[in-house]
Amino acid sequence: MRLAILTLFTLGLLAGCQPDNDTPPPAAQLEDTRWLLVQVEETPLTAASSSDANRAYLLLASDTRKTEGLASCNSFGGTYALGSASGTLTFSEQASTKAACPAQLLEMRYLSALPRTSRYEIKGEQLRLFGPDNSLTPRLVFERAH
Repeated sequence: MRLAILTLFTLGLLAGCQPDNDTPPPAAQLEDTRWLLVQVEETPLTAASSSDANRAYLLLASDTRKTEGLASCNSFGGTYALGSASGTLTFSEQASTKAACPAQLLEMRYLSALPRTSRYEIKGEQLRLFGPDNSLTPRLVFERAH
């Protein structure tokens, strides 16, 4: 009888050690994450029928403090700096290729908004970049690529 009770108790303990499948995914981090552009100022972008690899994105490399990305049709790169205060972020002017494309105006707005960034926030899977005017409306909005 003792053996049966001990066995049931042990099985109950082992069942309690099962992995928790309801654990949320790890929080998105600013650096070393591919961020897909979803909004430029007040203009939301629709997801293209192409793969995430061909969508406008931003990546901040933690080891070099360099940016890389794709605007609507041109690749770009530059540098960035994290400020000493939490949530502060600045970008250099971004150098880009110069191919013409139908979304040229939107691309120019995207690339000109980056160096005007002064702070950021991450909410869930979304990165929001804000200008120096303390506005509550982000200039650029990105979603984490999966």
